Amino acid sequence: MQQVVSQIALPVVLALIMLSMGLGLTLRNFTDVVRQPLAGLLGLGLQMLFLPGLALLLILVLDLSPVAAAGLFLLSLCPGGATSNLFSYLARGNVALSISLTAITSVLVPFTLPILFALYLQVAGEEQLVFAMPLGLMIKQLVVVSLVPVVVGMLLRHFASAWAIRVEPMAKRVATVAMLLVIVLLIMTNLPLVMTMASLNGAAVLGLSCVALVVAYQVAVRSGLAGKEARTLALETGVQNAGTAMMVALTLLHQPELAMIPLMYGLLMNIPAFGFIAWVGKAASASHSEC
Repeated sequence: MQQVVSQIALPVVLALIMLSMGLGLTLRNFTDVVRQPLAGLLGLGLQMLFLPGLALLLILVLDLSPVAAAGLFLLSLCPGGATSNLFSYLARGNVALSISLTAITSVLVPFTLPILFALYLQVAGEEQLVFAMPLGLMIKQLVVVSLVPVVVGMLLRHFASAWAIRVEPMAKRVATVAMLLVIVLLIMTNLPLVMTMASLNGAAVLGLSCVALVVAYQVAVRSGLAGKEARTLALETGVQNAGTAMMVALTLLHQPELAMIPLMYGLLMNIPAFGFIAWVGKAASASHSEC
């Protein structure tokens, strides 16, 4: 059962998620970031540079075990995914910007994640993390599972736009439910590992999401961005695609222990994300009442 879930179901569901995201994308989503250079550059910098740096800081401060530390860093290298787009919508953010940033990071991650994670493993030392890192194969498989479905979705959107627009909402719902089911099955098949890693590692997972949300929001506000853009950058930085990290750990590296942090994150990230949305709603209500 575990082999079927990790080796077949997880890659297929992740590809379905990326395909559904591609159905909603056009080339304009990529050029929109150019039209909003400050928000685009800040968003990319926060997600691609700040988040991995924050993960390294948490690893040092919390003194995580080597495998848990590797799992947290792996998670920090992942793109936002469709979930961050949904949270941006719920927080009344700039959904177009959220989708654009997700699209760009999803295109970059198949190349940046294997290289940066291989560097991390090299620095961490082979005496702590003893598994092979097939860099070339990993890049190829990430391209096949994440980049190719996005491109296919975009081509369908371009050449069969009416059909793509009609199918996209249903595809996203099906993909989201399927990913939740996969997470539940992974928890059930790896319950002993989850139970052994549920203390300090849970704090690390929540810390990554909470600190990323707060810092990204403050950086965006202090950089002069409007409230919608600031909320979007906060959620793009604080909500990652745990499915990508789980696929790398389980399908490509065959390391169930490495997948436990992303697995916990897939569940726990909803707490700070919904908390942030509630705070946004309360702040908006307060400002309206003052008016």
